[in-house]
Amino acid sequence: MAQNKKKKFSVRKLIYNDKYLIAMSVLAAVVIWIVTSISLSPETTKKIVVPVAVDFSDTLAEQLGIQYFDNTDITVEVTVSCKKYLAKDIDEDDIVAELQTGTVTSVGYHSVPITVNPGEGQDFSIVSYYPTSVDGYYDVYDEQVLPVDINFTNTNFTADGYVAGQTILSDENVTVEGPKTYVSRVKNVSASIELDNNLTESKLVELDPVAIDEYGNKVDYVKIREQLTANVPVLKVQELEPSVSFINAPANIMDIVNISYSVKSIEAGVLETAGSETLNLGDIDFSEVQIGKNEFTFDIDSINGVTALDGTQEVKVTVTVPSDFASKTLYITRNDITPAALSGYNLKVVSLQKSQITIIASEEELDSITTDDLVMTCDIDVADGDEITIGTSAYPISFAINNNKTAWVYGTYNANVEITKAE
Repeated sequence: MAQNKKKKFSVRKLIYNDKYLIAMSVLAAVVIWIVTSISLSPETTKKIVVPVAVDFSDTLAEQLGIQYFDNTDITVEVTVSCKKYLAKDIDEDDIVAELQTGTVTSVGYHSVPITVNPGEGQDFSIVSYYPTSVDGYYDVYDEQVLPVDINFTNTNFTADGYVAGQTILSDENVTVEGPKTYVSRVKNVSASIELDNNLTESKLVELDPVAIDEYGNKVDYVKIREQLTANVPVLKVQELEPSVSFINAPANIMDIVNISYSVKSIEAGVLETAGSETLNLGDIDFSEVQIGKNEFTFDIDSINGVTALDGTQEVKVTVTVPSDFASKTLYITRNDITPAALSGYNLKVVSLQKSQITIIASEEELDSITTDDLVMTCDIDVADGDEITIGTSAYPISFAINNNKTAWVYGTYNANVEITKAE
């Protein structure tokens, strides 16, 4: 059986192989073309807009607390020289432009040079750039808090039968901040409001407050930190009868006592949505009402959404308890008090700050009222999110009187309540 002979590799045969020579020639031509194109590629220039970094790190200015207070959006137009085939790929990220803050050693106006260099590993050169320096103001940061003055460009903006109420600002005071030299020149902050005419509804306005110097000129370089809005109430003019509400009083209190007011009516501007012909001045707590005349004073300016137009600043309300009413003392103990339930906690009344309470009622009912008629609770009033105070603290006692028509408890009373966490 004949054996196959191994074919020997022959360089001569490979050289004289036409297909091989053609492939090698093409490959060599491509390599030579690439190398020649790269080495002989023409130079070109390209202009790129580059942001300038403002950095005070490791400078004397940083140690002195000096900052730059002009426009920090600084850009420089840079002309680079590079191989033509590289130009399209070069952008602002490949160039480092920096403000030379190390040259700033004092407050004031300075012309600070800009340096521009290729980024690390970049294969191009900087031909030129503009600007080569930037003028700006340098100073120490400062701030001050000032009230805001409101100026209406048109004061007569309400329709007939309506008036403007007290303007409410989102912030009564604002923070003026900026370079210390200029912040010290600010004397007040002013904001202008321009509204349409013949308004019948309130308006919420965004404000653009301005810092003003002692001569009424706008102060440069400073800013107002807060975003400010103004609520301008537009109120309907009405003639309103004063009224009050009662707490801790018998249900039929209006049949028991005499209520009188220092004025019969008040001409006022009120929000039209109120839809009432009476003006509620506030609450009268009968724990403060004794036999005879009791006088309470209400400030009109403290009532939200109401502006008195007739000059009325306050209203005196007189509550007169008839002379056929009397008072007596009842004794209570801590066991008479029921603390309100509080989820997750145990409550226990441990003592009373006063063991005697005063009852006022008509003489015909007073004698029949005993401690058994009293419902006494100690309310632990905790708002959502507030922490519960573990331990013993004083809390007010609230009273209700069963089976009577004329009685109330006079005075305020507290119980000491021990609070522990439930197991």
